[in-house]
Amino acid sequence: SSNKQQTMASRTPPHPVIIAGAGPCGLVAALTLKKSGIPFLIYERASSTKLCSNAGSGIDMAPTALQILEEKLGLSDGLDKAMRPYEYMDIADMDGGHVKTFRLKELNATLAGRGFGFASRSMLQHALLDALGLKDGDGNVIDDSEGVLRCGVTVTEYENKQNTDNGSEYKFVEVKLDNGTTVNGSALLACDGIHSRVRQCMYKEVPDHLSYCGQVCWWGKLNVTPGDEIDREVKRIAEERNMQDGNIAHMVFGTKDNPFSFFTCEVRKNMYTWLLTMEKKEAPLASSNESNDLTRRGGTTLDTGDKQRDITKLVANSNKLVKLFMEETPAEDFTHSGFFDRANLNLGYVDGLVALLGDAAHPQSPMMGQGANMAMVDGYVVATRLSSAFKKNGSTEHNNDHTLMSSNIHQALVDFDSKERRKENNVVIRKARKYGQWWCSRNGFVRWVLRTATKFMSGSMIFGEVLSGDKSNEQFLAAMNEDGL
Repeated sequence: SSNKQQTMASRTPPHPVIIAGAGPCGLVAALTLKKSGIPFLIYERASSTKLCSNAGSGIDMAPTALQILEEKLGLSDGLDKAMRPYEYMDIADMDGGHVKTFRLKELNATLAGRGFGFASRSMLQHALLDALGLKDGDGNVIDDSEGVLRCGVTVTEYENKQNTDNGSEYKFVEVKLDNGTTVNGSALLACDGIHSRVRQCMYKEVPDHLSYCGQVCWWGKLNVTPGDEIDREVKRIAEERNMQDGNIAHMVFGTKDNPFSFFTCEVRKNMYTWLLTMEKKEAPLASSNESNDLTRRGGTTLDTGDKQRDITKLVANSNKLVKLFMEETPAEDFTHSGFFDRANLNLGYVDGLVALLGDAAHPQSPMMGQGANMAMVDGYVVATRLSSAFKKNGSTEHNNDHTLMSSNIHQALVDFDSKERRKENNVVIRKARKYGQWWCSRNGFVRWVLRTATKFMSGSMIFGEVLSGDKSNEQFLAAMNEDGL
């Protein structure tokens, strides 16, 4: 019995896993570690009151991430609240014309599990926090300086180090925080987004700038009152296209007179999230009202004057549904930003005991709908590999388990950073760039081709192309399973 206790103690990591960022990626990693009994600490730059604030950010949910959330992490009830399936996709144009209605209800039913749908980022974060036990009885996020989630604190730098413990050398990572303190970790998972401070530290000696994709967007949310003009217009379209029995996503193509595009869908009863995009050669400049709210994701908020100047005039003669959404959404519920990815797609995701995940590793335009899916799959796969590394037997005879453990941790991160994963990720990133250029193009011929192709495209073709972006995630998870994890 004493030998068993000694062996179990030797498998306990000398330091917790440090997670930078409490978005879906970081929370999935944390929940995966928790289910394996691996200690962790999450540092999140946003305050606890703003962590899950709903600024209208939504997530296209693809099958691999849904399989992980529902089957591996037990989030079925949370997904019931956070997500709605794609059942109809109605395509119109900015001049008010109808292009095509895709009836996806039957197709979605052929996919495993929940199929394909759209989730509120805020509600998904709440579901993950609930599963982690990080919400109190009043539904507030538990932010405790002695707990596993510590909000209002940013991971700024790190250094891979080596130490000697009872004659046994082992490696760890020293993590610096913006409050002037440091914390040691057995590994550092950077889930801190496109402006990752961890990535800046990792590649401070290497050119690694963001690359502007050529499009800007405004996004937000709108609570629709039953019976008001927007509600009547949505119901009119549903009745006219025979879509009354399902959840509808509305897409609107740009035209010569209105060269911008629009997307919206209902994420819960009477709450819609929406996105307005347009081509712009110059990247948006940093603004004095840039938000530090995680859900704003580095975008800028609008005031009434900004909205009048940038939006109201822009959509004055556009599609009625688009015009109503823009008019009725309060200025404070708008976020303005540009689409960016990385110029250098050849850099790795791991340095010693430090791994980049999600947008910290592979930021991308949202035009393939895969950014958050890849991030959550990253979180699950790296945490599963780490959990296995922590649990591998080591020899207690020479008291070198921590030495072996740090070696196993490093190998787990090396296996996570596979060339195949990076290659497939880059395919999706380049596709997203291309689709953004097509979707927002001011070129009349490109718009005609897009509209014509859409008219003759089947629902299964739409599904197939959208789900092609999930191939990287599916293969990444399969590779981990083939390793017996």
